[in-house]
Amino acid sequence: VAVKATFDLGARVEVAQQQQALRLADEYWGEPGQSSLKYASEVHLSKPTTDVIVVGEACMPGRRPVQQLDVAVSVAGRNKIIRVFGERVWDSGFLGLSISTPQTFESMPLVYECAFGGVHVVDAANNEVLYEERNSVGKGFAGKRAHKEIEGMALPNLEDPAQLIAKPKDRPVPACFGFVAPSWLPRISFAGTYDDHWQKTRAPYLPADFDMRFFNAASSGLQMDQFLRGGEAVEIVNMSPDSALRFALPQCELTADVRVAGQVVRPKLALETVLIEPNDKRLSMVWRAELQCDKQVLKVEQVTLALARMHLDKQAV
Repeated sequence: VAVKATFDLGARVEVAQQQQALRLADEYWGEPGQSSLKYASEVHLSKPTTDVIVVGEACMPGRRPVQQLDVAVSVAGRNKIIRVFGERVWDSGFLGLSISTPQTFESMPLVYECAFGGVHVVDAANNEVLYEERNSVGKGFAGKRAHKEIEGMALPNLEDPAQLIAKPKDRPVPACFGFVAPSWLPRISFAGTYDDHWQKTRAPYLPADFDMRFFNAASSGLQMDQFLRGGEAVEIVNMSPDSALRFALPQCELTADVRVAGQVVRPKLALETVLIEPNDKRLSMVWRAELQCDKQVLKVEQVTLALARMHLDKQAV
């Protein structure tokens, strides 16, 4: 059972008149496999913990041009900072390769295309291709490129300030606040084994070595240690031309009564996904509950959802 609520982030947090529907499939920024994941499907089994996702762009107040700036996201006391640079390339000098001076920018999309990653086609004829398994659509991945091939190659715009690139062969964790694609590490490592044994003994059920962490799609640092409950403080800096965004997550006491073959079950709803879109001043939250039904799935007769109480910042509704 999944419940989704959308809120406007204006002078205060308010229930949005236009509610966002549950997303039934992954949505990419461009061609799937050739671009990063914009929104993850919200139809799946349960996540072990809450994902926090921020989709937007980096900019100074008033969109003042800069060569670099730090963007910060803080949720429930957990902080993640990304340093954003203007366009840069590897320059060749007397001391070897060095990083060029960043160009100025007014805004920068916070997408994996701007983070560390990429592909190196070593030998197309023999299908020898190397790629960054944590982000195949990024920039800065040297692969087996020689010195002359690296000269002029673009560097990532988004970096972790604690893990800045210094050499062409450096391979930092891709820095982003968005969704991780299911075919990338670390998610793909949790997908399990789909071999002949699985085909003969378990299909169409998930493999025995499937790990539920596969469904956690938040970036490094924004997968919470446990489920958020609502009421946690949120601060987002340098992702809006107006000012920093500060609010508390809404607290929603939700129940779901599910009648299966005449019996009513009330599974516990957990807050699985918090999606913040600062440029649209929008917040979406998804709660999910699960119950065993297996071959009785066609006997699910009714689902009754109820909102017992909702608290928005300091005012209860």
